Amino acid sequence: MRPAPPEPAAGLGLYVHLPFCPGRCPYCDFFAQPFDAAAAQALARAMLDHLPAVAEMAEGRRLATVYVGGGTPSMWPVRFLGGLLEAVERTIGLEANPEISLEANPGTLGPAKLRLIAACGVNRLSLGAQSFQPALLQALGRRHGPEQTIRVVEQARRAGLKNLSVDLIYGLPGQDAALAVADVEAAIALETDHLSLYELTLGPQTPFGRRYVKGRPPLPDDDALAAMEHALLKRLAATPLQRYEVSNFARPGRQCRHNQDTWRGHDYLALGPGAHGHLAGRRFAFHADVGRYVSEVAAGRQPLAFEEALTAQQRALELFMLGLRTVEGVDLAAVARLLGADPTGRYGPALAEVVKRGWATAHGKRLRPTPAGLAMADAAAALFA
Repeated sequence: MRPAPPEPAAGLGLYVHLPFCPGRCPYCDFFAQPFDAAAAQALARAMLDHLPAVAEMAEGRRLATVYVGGGTPSMWPVRFLGGLLEAVERTIGLEANPEISLEANPGTLGPAKLRLIAACGVNRLSLGAQSFQPALLQALGRRHGPEQTIRVVEQARRAGLKNLSVDLIYGLPGQDAALAVADVEAAIALETDHLSLYELTLGPQTPFGRRYVKGRPPLPDDDALAAMEHALLKRLAATPLQRYEVSNFARPGRQCRHNQDTWRGHDYLALGPGAHGHLAGRRFAFHADVGRYVSEVAAGRQPLAFEEALTAQQRALELFMLGLRTVEGVDLAAVARLLGADPTGRYGPALAEVVKRGWATAHGKRLRPTPAGLAMADAAAALFA
């Protein structure tokens, strides 16, 4: 019997992972590798060959969202991207008005390519600007300058891509609050529809993780980081970009639907090496190894690195962990459907404590984090573990 979804008639998503990049950035902890033409050609064939098996997992459901991430998907030929999206529509199908997002590096785009990207169905572009300061971009190992990001935003709009997101990172080496706010000011000046604002994380296997220690120079210490976050939130509060998740801000109606559905515990399929999915309480991932992914698909096997059946309690905990990072909060009715019981029975003490600490408010069937709760999202979620 198929487990009950946390929300009736929830939209189905697809995450596509294209792992190749022009080069490896020293802070990046995602599965990515430098571009290799032969490997990319083999992977392109394998992903198209794998797609029918992924489509079977949809069980007739159409896609509400497609998110193409990486890596640097925008460096791939549009012929492949368009062919892939066409195959997705043909084998799985798309709902009316789907959201189709593409992650992009400003240095890989120009007017002609942007027009072709828009023509093949992409309607949301996520630009990895990371900073508008040349020195910080150099420190991050980025291969574009601030002027390229500005130019690409203008070109994207002329190409018909009206839903644009900009990614920025703060807490960088040598960065202070004034520099961080200057980056946000630059994004505001571009009238971006969406802003993702991420604190620098130090993955232990990355060059940054080996070079720097959190809170020690040249990284900002805890007080400087708190001042930076306060200044950034204060500036953004005076703009049309409304916070809807710890790290995400959007104009009304421009929230990333794919990410929202993921945070709500909805199902999403996966395609490509290193891609993760969640389907009816089963979490899975494909091998984060291009060669192995290609060989497994060629042998007619699902290239699974792992799969795990989650208990109702594990799925409920994920709803708390993800929901307490969002402004809309946790749908307690969805938790009740998973558990088959009123969540106050199991989580009553945690619900009372998170409200007592001022980290959330309870309104009917919704538990919403306060601004203080968003800042303490991990600690708030830990109360429910």
